[in-house]
Amino acid sequence: MVFQILIGILVIIVVALVALYVFQRQAVTKINDLMVSEKKLADLKIDQQIKKANTLTLVGDSKKQLEAINSRFTKQVKPAIEEFNKKTPLLMAETRTSKLLTINGEIRELQADLATITANLQRLQKELQHLQQQEHSHKQALDQIKQRYRSFHQQLNEKSFEYGGSEKKLNAELDDLEEQFAKFTDLTNRGDLEASQEILTTLQSKNEQFAEKLKKIPKLYKPLATEFPGQLEELKQGHETLVKQDYHFTEKDIAKQIDQLKAKLDQTIEQLNDLQLDIVEQSNKDLSEQIDHLYAVMQKELDAKDEALHLMDVMKDFTRHAQRQNDELSVELDRLSLNYTLTNNEQETVRELNEQIRAIFKQYRDDAEAIAKKQAIFSQVLDREKSNQTNLTEIEKSQEKLNDEVAKLQTDEQRARQMLQKYSVQIRTIHRQVEQLNLPGLPKDYMDYFFGVSDEIKKLADELNEYKINMDEVTKQLIIVESDLDNLNDKTDILRDSAELTERFLQYANRFSDNDKITVAAKKSQELFDRYEYTASLESIATVLEEVEPGSYKRIEDSYYREVGRD
Repeated sequence: MVFQILIGILVIIVVALVALYVFQRQAVTKINDLMVSEKKLADLKIDQQIKKANTLTLVGDSKKQLEAINSRFTKQVKPAIEEFNKKTPLLMAETRTSKLLTINGEIRELQADLATITANLQRLQKELQHLQQQEHSHKQALDQIKQRYRSFHQQLNEKSFEYGGSEKKLNAELDDLEEQFAKFTDLTNRGDLEASQEILTTLQSKNEQFAEKLKKIPKLYKPLATEFPGQLEELKQGHETLVKQDYHFTEKDIAKQIDQLKAKLDQTIEQLNDLQLDIVEQSNKDLSEQIDHLYAVMQKELDAKDEALHLMDVMKDFTRHAQRQNDELSVELDRLSLNYTLTNNEQETVRELNEQIRAIFKQYRDDAEAIAKKQAIFSQVLDREKSNQTNLTEIEKSQEKLNDEVAKLQTDEQRARQMLQKYSVQIRTIHRQVEQLNLPGLPKDYMDYFFGVSDEIKKLADELNEYKINMDEVTKQLIIVESDLDNLNDKTDILRDSAELTERFLQYANRFSDNDKITVAAKKSQELFDRYEYTASLESIATVLEEVEPGSYKRIEDSYYREVGRD
């Protein structure tokens, strides 16, 4: 029993010793890790970075910021690192003493101290990097501005021919920019950042404006120096030559306009030398447009001359031909007016056409006279004669249409007389056909229509026998007679068919003399026949016969139409 207790105590002791050993090893590991981490922080070499930053050209806020970084490192971070380095060996020694059991709290405090040191060092490192970047950017910006000024000088020196007289004022502006840049540099070195920044902002804007001028001026100067002078001289000489060749122009005082453009050119060059670029840009546009306009004015006359002279020859014959045609048409109308009533103002139309031709011919004579006197503006002559040519073409179309219309009068009269003869024959033929029917009499409405058609034919004859025939009225009468005759033929066919079929049906009804219904119908039909109501008479007998003997109506009707040749 005692032995077992001793064994238990030994086991407990062994377990405790093992646990104590493990705890000790963990504490040592943690302390070693802290020492390793601290050595890595030393690798940042913040103190060397601060020394390097002190060599930078820093002024104003940047310089104050570096001083603050140095102060925080010297007074806060560096003492904290030294204190940390003192605590770690002491804490490592405590792992071998009875203080091992309470060492975890001190390790946690040391870990917190290291975290604070790490954060402070990283913050200082970022601030130092920012200062270095600021200094680099500032230096780079200064170098770029200096390089830009060197480029400006080089461009003005090497390509001065592209700038003309504006080079003088451009160099003065560049000198002024460099003076402002020197002032900016001085204020920066003295630490007056607010004033220097204000100058820098203005300077950057002026630099861009100056660069834009260097880019823009050659484009503005080139036409002023190389294009417009030659064009104006060419215009002047060309105008003088054309005037000697008796050309005239739609524009007045072209020589004066050319002189005014030369004066404007000189003024524009002065404005360019004074760097009034917006004004110069508009002036260049105006000069170009006005020069092109004068070229076009003179070229227009050169192009128009040959065509105008050719057209004048054409119009001479064309006008005379149109006048001759109109005279002939007028004579023909006068002749026709003796026999016909002209209802469409034909003679008035010919007089109007004659006035138009006379006006055109007068214009032709005026233009021909101007050409002969060497006073003509050929483009205007061309425009007028083209218009007159178009008008003459339309006049001839009107003459042709009018001639065709009056030429038809005699043809239409002959055709109308032929139709009158045809209608007279037709009405007589209808009269004979009706007489040959040997009817007891004719219905009043038929007789009225027959005599009405006869009157219309007589009216047509009267129209054609007038001293002055009105062919419009004749044409209307022809249409009326044609329609009325067609209707009369239809009415005559109905009359003849009704009378003939009635007689056939009455003869056929005699076969049914023993049928009272047919006897009554036959009697009624005969009464209607005797009263000249032939259609009603046919219907009366035919209806009853069809009832008594279905199919009889169609059989008798078909037989009749075959006989008369209308099946």
